[in-house]
Amino acid sequence: MGSRGAKKFTDSQHKGHAGIGLIHMLVSEMGHEWHDRVVDVGIDGSIELRDPSTGLMSNQHVMVQSKASDQRFSGETDDGFWYLCDEEDIEYWMKSKDAPVILICSHPAERKAWWAHVQPWFEVPANRASRRIEFNKATQAIEGDFTGKLFALVDPHGVAHTPAAEKKREKLYSNLLPVDPPDVLYVAKTKVSGMRAIFEAQRESERPFRQDMVLKHGRIYMWDPPGGTALEPVISEAAKELPFGELEDGDADERRLAVWLLKAALEHDLRADCRWNNDRKFLYLRPTPDLAIRRLMSLTGRERIAFNGYYQRKDDPSRPQFYRHAALRAHFSRLEDDWFCEVQPDYFFSDDGFKEFKFADKALAKMKRMEKNGARLGETLMWMRLLIGETNPDLFYEEPERILLFGPPVTFDLDRGITDNLWRNPGQDAEHAAEAAEEEFDDLDDEISLLDELETAEL
Repeated sequence: MGSRGAKKFTDSQHKGHAGIGLIHMLVSEMGHEWHDRVVDVGIDGSIELRDPSTGLMSNQHVMVQSKASDQRFSGETDDGFWYLCDEEDIEYWMKSKDAPVILICSHPAERKAWWAHVQPWFEVPANRASRRIEFNKATQAIEGDFTGKLFALVDPHGVAHTPAAEKKREKLYSNLLPVDPPDVLYVAKTKVSGMRAIFEAQRESERPFRQDMVLKHGRIYMWDPPGGTALEPVISEAAKELPFGELEDGDADERRLAVWLLKAALEHDLRADCRWNNDRKFLYLRPTPDLAIRRLMSLTGRERIAFNGYYQRKDDPSRPQFYRHAALRAHFSRLEDDWFCEVQPDYFFSDDGFKEFKFADKALAKMKRMEKNGARLGETLMWMRLLIGETNPDLFYEEPERILLFGPPVTFDLDRGITDNLWRNPGQDAEHAAEAAEEEFDDLDDEISLLDELETAEL
C-alpha cells in the first residue's frame, strides 16, 4: 500500500545513467568537457574539446549517443560485437551536418567502452539497410587519451587542432655519431692499375692485408704507412704524409675523397666482424664459425639477434633455408668543423652465410613491413655500440686497433615538447613504452611466416 504512486528508477534507467557517468569520467580524464542534454531525442550529450597545450576551450563539439549494458552485446566476443540501431535514431544522427555524432557502447560495471563514428558508417548503403554498427574492440576502445582522434572528427583537415609544443625539457636522440679521424694520412704511387689488382697482389702476400685505402689517379691514399703490410709491394715510391685537413677543406673532389677514405677506414676497422657487399653497398655481419645464432648488445645493454638461421621446417633444424645478418649503411657528413656518421641499420639474407639468398629482396620487403619503430631503434643502438667499440666480451675474435674513434650519439636539449599522450598508443604507459623502445624482433613464429611466404613465391 505504501508503494502506490511511488516513483520507480528502472534497471534500464540505472544502466543508462551509469553509461553516461562512465563517459563523463573518461572525457574529464582526457581534459575535455562533457555537456549533458536535458532532453534525449537521439543525443545524450556532447564533448566540448579543449586544447591540451593551452587549456583553451575550442567550441568544437562531438555529439554522443550512449548505449550501456551489463550484459554482452549482440555477437560479442573478445574481438568485437555489433549493435542494432533504431531507424529513427539513424535518421536523426544523419541530419547532423555541422557536428560529428558518435555512438558509445559500454559495460559500465567493467569500465569499458567503445565508440563508432555513425555518419560515415551509415553513408554506406549496405550498412544503412542492416542498421547494424560493427565494433572492433582493439581499434575502437576508449582507452587512455584519444584526443587526436576526437579532433580529427571535428576538424578532419587538421586546420584548427595542430598540437602546440608545451614548455618542457626534453632530450632528442639522433642516429648521428661524432667521428674523430686521424690528422694525417699517407699517399704513394702504385705499381698496378685498379683496386682489383691491388687486392690480388695483397692476397699473394703473407703480410697483413689492408682495406683502409682509396685509389685515385694512380695514387693510393691510406691511413697508415704501408711499411710491413701487404701494400708495400704494390707502391713505387716512399709514402708521403698528407694532412687530412687538406682534403676536408679542399674542393668538391677532395671532399669526396675524404668521405671515401672514412668509409674505407670503417670497413677496415670492422673487417673482423663485417663484410662489404658491393651490390647492396653496405656492411653486414659475418656468419659465426658454426653458423649458430649470434647476439650483440645495444647501447642500453639489451641483446639483439645479429645473425641467425631459419629453416624449412620448425621440427627439422638440419635443413636451413636462409640466414639473416644485421647490416649497416654508414653515411659520413661534415657539419661545420666536425665529422659525423649517420647510422642506418639494414639486413642481408644469405644461403650459407656468404652467398645472397635468391629471395633476398622478398625477405627484405617482408622484414621492413613487419618491423616496428622499436625494432628499428634497437638495431640502430646495436650498431652504435659496435662502432663505439663496446662489444660483447664473448666475441670469437680479438678486436683489432681501430682507425676511427666514435663518440656517443648526438643529442639535442629542447625546451619544447609534445605531450606523450598525443602520440603514444592508447593504454601504453611509460613502462610499456620503455620496453617497446627496444622491442626484440626475434619471434620465431614471425620469422617462420616470412619463410612460408617465400616458399609460396618459389612454388
